[in-house]
This record gives sequence, structure tokens and C-alpha cells, in this order.
Amino acid sequence: CAALAAGPAPPSVPPMSAPLGMPPGSVPALDGAGAPAAAVALSALSAAEGRLASGGALGSSAAAGLGAKPGFGNSGATGAAGATGAAAGAAGAAGPSAHLTKKIQKALTLRVDSQTSREGLKCLSGFFDENSVQTRRNLRTTIEGQNLMLHKEFVDSFSKLESHIESLDKLVNALDGACDRAASQLRQSKSDTQPILEKASSLRNESKAIDDKKEVLSHFLAKFRLSENDTQLVRSGDTPLDEEFFCAFQRLEQVRKNARQLLNTCGQQTSGVDILHETSEILEASYERMFVWVQQQCRGAKSSVVTKTSTSELDGPACAVLKRVLALLIERPVYFNHCVRDISRVRRQALVTRFFEALSQGDSSGARPIELQACDPVRYVGDMLAWIHENAAAEREALATLMGRAATSSSAGAAEPSPSSLLSEAGSTLVSFDDILDFTLEGLAQSFGTRVKQVLESQTSIVVVYKVAQVFSFFARTLQEALKRVDAGLVVTCRDLHSRTYQAFLDMWERQAQRLRQGVTGVYVSELGAPPFVMEAVNTLSEVLSIYEMAPVPAEEREVDFLPVLSAAFDPLLNHCQQVAAMMDPSDAQVFLTNCIAAMQGPLKKHAFTAQRVAMYTSLLDDHVKLLVSSQAAAVLSKLGLAERLQALRAKAPDTPLSSVPELHPVSLAATLRSFYNSLFTGGALTLPALERIGNRSLRAEVRSGIAKLVASAYEELYMGVKELDVATHTPDQVRTLLE
Repeated sequence: CAALAAGPAPPSVPPMSAPLGMPPGSVPALDGAGAPAAAVALSALSAAEGRLASGGALGSSAAAGLGAKPGFGNSGATGAAGATGAAAGAAGAAGPSAHLTKKIQKALTLRVDSQTSREGLKCLSGFFDENSVQTRRNLRTTIEGQNLMLHKEFVDSFSKLESHIESLDKLVNALDGACDRAASQLRQSKSDTQPILEKASSLRNESKAIDDKKEVLSHFLAKFRLSENDTQLVRSGDTPLDEEFFCAFQRLEQVRKNARQLLNTCGQQTSGVDILHETSEILEASYERMFVWVQQQCRGAKSSVVTKTSTSELDGPACAVLKRVLALLIERPVYFNHCVRDISRVRRQALVTRFFEALSQGDSSGARPIELQACDPVRYVGDMLAWIHENAAAEREALATLMGRAATSSSAGAAEPSPSSLLSEAGSTLVSFDDILDFTLEGLAQSFGTRVKQVLESQTSIVVVYKVAQVFSFFARTLQEALKRVDAGLVVTCRDLHSRTYQAFLDMWERQAQRLRQGVTGVYVSELGAPPFVMEAVNTLSEVLSIYEMAPVPAEEREVDFLPVLSAAFDPLLNHCQQVAAMMDPSDAQVFLTNCIAAMQGPLKKHAFTAQRVAMYTSLLDDHVKLLVSSQAAAVLSKLGLAERLQALRAKAPDTPLSSVPELHPVSLAATLRSFYNSLFTGGALTLPALERIGNRSLRAEVRSGIAKLVASAYEELYMGVKELDVATHTPDQVRTLLE
């Protein structure tokens, strides 16, 4: 360290030339300790020691020798550095004081703790073993030897790289020659193949044009021609009618549609006509195949597909195929009509079979056989009609589902057929959905009508017959709503049966009236009340009224609708009662007729639709009550002797004195009035046995009140007429009070 501090600044070590492929100024490391940094440190230390030992001469020569070493770059610079060191040594000998001062200053400015110094010392410690005078003097030689060894190793390392580079240069030159030869051959080949390339380009253009034509033709055939596979599917009867068949048929329809569009828009008459002519035979064959398939489904064991009724069954695979086939056959009305009629025939047979099974065995839901209710005509007929209503509604839905838009178009307007129901090709119309439905349900109507006739022939009860008639009326309206038609076959059947049953009901009333007319002479009524035949008719009509009250008839139509029943039931009865009363005493006749009319009016008051007849009977009762009041009041006045006195008073001339009239003599008149007063107090004045025979309490009170008013009025007239005789002891008001 002292030597380093005292020595001059080391000369700069000439930079080593960078090997090939490395950046300038960079020297590869020859060992793991960093050779370039070590070389710099060793050069600095060597120069310092040389200057300390020999005044710089050795360093100059060594530097010159190092600069002349082969394989190192910048040899001139190295020699110059050596000469510079020698000159510095000579200058140091000439002027020691100044040189020493410079060295001391240099040593003082030297930073021993710098990173470069530490690395140099660390590298020096690797080969500087003994610190003696001799070793210090030989330090520069040692360092230069070490440096020389490092450069030799560097040269040896780069010799291999140089050989590789030379071989690479030869390879590049060979490759360059090969490329030149290849380029020459390519130019020759291009000149030789130019005609072939031109011909290939021409052929490529022709091929592209052909491909374009092929694509256009394939598109044309796809739109205007049916493939062989699809043709086989729609024509062959060996394959089933499945999804593939319908897809092929749809493609056939699309081909024909495209052909018609071609005719209409492009004016290609020949192509369009040829395509339509070619596909028409295939189309007719496919329609015929579908027609034959439906015919097969309507025969034998396969008919179960046609007779499905429930929604789940109709949505099954087999029924789905049937619906699609019928939807396609709509375009051929002849085929479609035959198929629908065959389906209707099969479904009619199945429906009648199920009806017979329900009558004798019950249905699948566990219901009891309907025939068990044959003893009750109303229940029997009602159960049959309920079964018919349920199955008729289901049958309508099933047929509508199978017929599709044909059912919709025919039921939408029966009077005016829709355009979709007409077929331009065949010029014929589709069969009506209503006709098919009526034909299907006609079997039920025949079987049902036969059984109803058997039940009603043995029936003699008026009420039962009327109940059955109302059942027919109810189900006629219900079936009309279910079938959505007024003229449906079952609706017409129910209305016809209702009319016949209703007429039978009226005829039974008429026969009863005839029996009454035949027995007029033998009728004798002792109690003056309503006789048994009247009460029987009233009770029967009460039941009929209760039944009619539940009938689904509009309120405004009820009175007119029920009037024939009232006329048939009560008009002959009233006439008969009047004939019986004609053979009685007038007062008894009035009581008898009052009781009969009141009995007939009683059940009518409970219903609003009999108001007109109630008003008529009320008017009759008022007339009979007035007659009865007049006759009974006259009887009371005659019984009490007041009638004779009152008649004499009315017949007396105004100027004739009262005492001169025998009936108005005070003595006899006073006796008569005393007898009248006594009867008022004892209640015997109005004790009339005929009044007690009036069955209706309100009527009886009304008659009694009317008689009392007439008697009171007669007494008041007599009282005022004989007031001057002063024989009447009770005023008219007192008498009226007693009578009340």
C-alpha cells in the first residue's frame, strides 16, 4: 500500500480488441474472477512497483515488449505508453523534488477504498504469496507474466471460434452460389412453363365457370325437382306414413309452388309447365296413397285409431298421423269426403256400442248400468240423456279435431260456404261438418228414441209425464249449447220428444176432463167444499208448477209458455164445477163455486208467471162473493123481519103518514126492532150455516163483513125513515158496532 501511495499513476493499459461477434471494448472472461478488471489492477500495480524500483525503465521496456506481443490489438499505443513511462522516469531523475511532490499529492488523492482498488488488491493476493524486497521488486514482472498468460488463454479460446467462423464463411459462399444457380434454373423453368401456366389459367377459368353453372343448376334442381328418394317415399306403399313421408310431401308441394311462381313471375312457360306436369302424377299418387291408408285404418283391428275420443288419445302418434293426412286430403274433396264418411261410420258404430254397454254394463268410470233405473222413467231418461250429452260433446270435439280447418270453415257459416271449403281443381265442396256430426250421432238418437217410447207407453201419471217432458226440454237446450247448433240431430230429436211428451201430458188432462163431463149427473156435494176431483187436480198442478219453476225458461216467456197447461188443467175443471153448481141451490152454488175457485187459485199465487190467471180467478171470486153477500144479507134481513119493513118504507108515498102503513105501525115495528136488537146481542143475527162452509178463512171473513155492512146500511135507512116514530132505541153506529 505504501508503494502504491508513493508511486506515480499507472499508465493506461491498452484496451484489448473485442473478439468476433462481441461488442467493441468487451473482453470475455477467462476465469470466474473477472479477468479484465484483474488485468487493469495488475498493470497498475506493476507500473507502480517498476517506478519505485528502477525509476520507470523496466516498466517502459516491459510495456514495449507487451505492446509488441502478437495477437493483441493497439500495439502502437502500448509502445507509446511505454515511451511515455520512460520519459516520465527520466523527468523524475532530473527533478526529484517536483516529482516527489507530485507523487505525494497523487498518493494522497488515491482512494484505496474504491471498488476498483479493492478488486485489484483481491486479484493480487491470489498470486502474491510473500511480501519481501525481492518479491516487491519482481512484482511488475510477475504481473506482466500473469497478464501474458491470460492473453494466451484468450487467444487459445478464440482460435476455435475463428475456425468456426471461417467454416461458416465458406458455407455462406457455397449457399450463395447455390442460390444463384437456383435462380437461374427458375428463370429458365418460368420461360419454359409460361405456355403451360397460361393454359392452366384458362382451364381454371373454365372450371370456375362450370362450377358456377353447376351450383346454379343444383339450386335450380333443389327448388324445381323432387329427389329420387323423396319420390320413392311419397309413391311407394311399402313404407309407412311417418315424418319422412310428410317432409317429402311438403318438399313436393314446395316444388310445385316454385313452378307456379316461375310461371307467374319469370315467364318461363315451358319449364314451369314441364315441372308441374312431371310432379302432378307424383302428387296424385301420394294423395291416393293417403286415401288408401285412411281406408285401411277404418277396417279391422286398425279401426281403434279412428275411434279415439279423449284429448290425450287424439294427441297420440297414430291419431297425429291421421290428422295430418286428413289435413292434406282437404285439397282433394272427393278423397276427403270418402275418408270422413268412413270415419264417421266407424265412430257411429263405436258410439252405439258404448251406449249399449252403458245401458247394460255401465261405463269404464264405474257407473252403474242405466237399465237399473228403468223403473223410474224420469231418472232413466235423464241418465240416458246425460250420457248422450257427455259423449255428444266429446264426439263433436273429436270430429272437429280430426277434420281440422274443414270443420272450422263449414261450421263458421252454414248458409254461405267459405272459399276454403271449395276446391278449384275438382270443382266440388267439402262435406259439411254438421252433416258428419249428425250422421255420427244419429245412431244414438234411434236407440234412445226406441227406449223412451217403451217407457212412456206404460206411463199413466200426469206428473211423471210432465217431468219427462221437462227433462227433454232441458236437454234440448243443453245439447244445443254443447253442439252449437239449433238444428242438430240430437237437439231436434229432444225437441220432438218434448213436443210429443208435452202433448201426451195435455191429452191426459183432456181425458180427465172428459171423464168429469161424463159424470156430471152423478155428482153430489153435501159439504159445499172443493170436491176430491178438484183437490186432486190442484195437487197435481201444484207439482207441475214446482217442476216448471226450475225449468230454464226466460222469465218474460214463462206466463205464455205455461198458459196451455193452466188451460188444459183448470178450464175444464172450472166448467165442470159450474155445471155441478147449476144443479144446486143458488146460495149453496155460490159457496161451492167460491170454494172451488179459491182452491184452484191457491197454488197459483205462489208463482209470478201465473199472475194473469190469478187475476182472472180473483175477479171470479169477487163476483161470487158479491152475489153471496147480497143473497145472505137479504136472507138475514128477511129472517129478522127488517126486509118487509124496509120494503114498505121504500114503497110509501111521500105524503102518506107512517102510522097508516101496516108494516110500519109503531107497535109491530117496535116488536120487530126489539127482536133485531136481541139477535145482535145474542149473535144469532149473522149465524149463517152457509158461511161456515166457505173453506177460505179470509173469504169467509170478507163475506161476513159484507153482510154486516149491508145489514147496517139497511138498518140505517130504516132508522132514518121511522125516526119520527121514536121506536128505534139504537143508533145506526151502535148497530154497526154490534154487527162488527
